[in-house]
Amino acid sequence: MVRKFFLFAAIAMAPLQSVAAHPLHMSFTEVRRVNRSESVELSIRVFADDFSTAAARYSRARLDSSQIIDSRRAFAYTLAKIRLSHRNGSAVALVPCGMTRVGVMLHLCMRARLSSSEPLQIANTMMTDLFGDQVNVVQSVGGRSRTSRMFVKGDTWKPIS
Repeated sequence: MVRKFFLFAAIAMAPLQSVAAHPLHMSFTEVRRVNRSESVELSIRVFADDFSTAAARYSRARLDSSQIIDSRRAFAYTLAKIRLSHRNGSAVALVPCGMTRVGVMLHLCMRARLSSSEPLQIANTMMTDLFGDQVNVVQSVGGRSRTSRMFVKGDTWKPIS
């Protein structure tokens, strides 16, 4: 069931150059432990127009429909909406590591150093305040295993890794 959802999501999120609007409101975040689990990297993919609208509202910026939000506002919004912590509740400080637009998609990168190998949890409320049907998929990758979580409006922390 989950694999079918990801196949559908991958097809739906592929760059569509001539589409003015899309019927699907979702984001996809991959969480990967790196450097022998001493750090973690988040790769976030979102529709650029939806994300720009949400980030502009969050920062109270004026934005016309052809613009993309600047990286400072983009990461301020991302840091407010995607939070990572150890399961004991201690926060993991995420820092931006890049933003790229590819067609209609926006790719954001976040990294963090981990103070311990303790299991992590994540909360992802990205764009749920903008779209009632927003779905945020988080997939944690560790070696050859993958674990997926779906977040919708009202969801809070969920374990990963």
